[in-house]
Amino acid sequence: QQTYEWAVRYPDFVKRAAPIAGTAKNTEHDFVFAETLCEAITSDPGFNGGKYGSPADVAAGLKRHAKLWTVMGWSTDFFREGRHKALGFESMQVFVDTFMTGYFAPMDPNDLLAMAWKWQRGDVSRNTGGDLASALGRIKAKTYVMPISHDMFFPPSDCEVEQRLIPGSQFRPLKSICGHLGLF
Repeated sequence: QQTYEWAVRYPDFVKRAAPIAGTAKNTEHDFVFAETLCEAITSDPGFNGGKYGSPADVAAGLKRHAKLWTVMGWSTDFFREGRHKALGFESMQVFVDTFMTGYFAPMDPNDLLAMAWKWQRGDVSRNTGGDLASALGRIKAKTYVMPISHDMFFPPSDCEVEQRLIPGSQFRPLKSICGHLGLF
């Protein structure tokens, strides 16, 4: 999303752009999903209105956050094909408890909330009075739009609609059953 932001706001400065696994304007679906990520954290009594002492105080909320990322961040094909097991995790539960929760547990909950807020409000059309075509039409950079084939947040079909609005751009999807977290 930030790549789009820079390319639209600074069309004479940005010479090349390759937005990977993101859209120029967040969808309603992603807005609601990010809201559930926030609620997973803020509903933990240890969150204490954002005045916790350490991420460990919000461990239950961060674990719920990690589980939600597991559901939507990876694709169904990732699990169907046993990729989590190929990575050394004997079960889905071990994958969630060890890898996903282990990844999110040390993160600052307020930082995660700030990132979700930014994600929800990602929309380059605010620079052109709500006109997405006009905003993307400003991009002068050589642009490759690169969604991930199995990304459930930013599906290639959403990205391709936007790519067609960028002059001279190319659509170059990355193939990965890992979904959005294929970025790992």
